[in-house]
Amino acid sequence: MGTILKDIPDLTDRIEQGEFASLLGWLREKVHSHGCRFEPQELVERVTGRKIDPQPYIHYLSQKYSEIYQI
Repeated sequence: MGTILKDIPDLTDRIEQGEFASLLGWLREKVHSHGCRFEPQELVERVTGRKIDPQPYIHYLSQKYSEIYQI
């Protein structure tokens, strides 16, 4: 989520308020409109500037479950 938050810094607040238009617009512009042209690895690299990496997702899960289970 790092790349999208650079473009839409208040995305989390918008989602919490039930406003998904900015997320959908960003996805349409950056991902959906190019999905047929590029292989997944290339598309991710074009959008984020780096190859597919599980580390950001692992970081997200670690934070989420640390808060829930107070680890």
